[in-house]
Amino acid sequence: MVSHRVDRKVDPVKETDFYEDLYEREEPKEKTLLLVIFRLVQEWYGVEITKVKEVIRVGKITYLPSSPEYIAGIVSLRGNILSVTDLKRVLNLPHEDLTEKSRIIAIESGMIETGFLVDEVVDSIEVPLSKIEVPLLTIPTEGAKYIEGHCKVNDKLIALISVEKVLEKGV
Repeated sequence: MVSHRVDRKVDPVKETDFYEDLYEREEPKEKTLLLVIFRLVQEWYGVEITKVKEVIRVGKITYLPSSPEYIAGIVSLRGNILSVTDLKRVLNLPHEDLTEKSRIIAIESGMIETGFLVDEVVDSIEVPLSKIEVPLLTIPTEGAKYIEGHCKVNDKLIALISVEKVLEKGV
């Protein structure tokens, strides 16, 4: 009887690649939130970038008689009429005159659009969700319902605006 011996060759490179691949995978990245950061008076705020249509310079804002006090008026944005919400009035912050840095952040949520009138748009940043905390208890009650959280970035405390709550005020 003749026995046949089969030598099985194992490719050491492929085998080690398998184990390296198995154990050296990247950790899943933490979920983040992209924010547009802006200033109102001396305070910092942020709004989710997914709700921002664009940021425009403040041009002529046409006053609307009989509109609520927090509506600064309307602007024409490439032929479309956009209402302008004065966030300082919504949040009960002191009024300041418009400057060269003042901007309107065109906001869109569902079918509703408005422009948030702000003193200055500073940056857009990415914040890990783990860094976002519940709103501070020190925020005045009237303005607190429009804040959905806060985070600290580069020694600045940034309050996150709830776009839906601000838009509900106008509905």
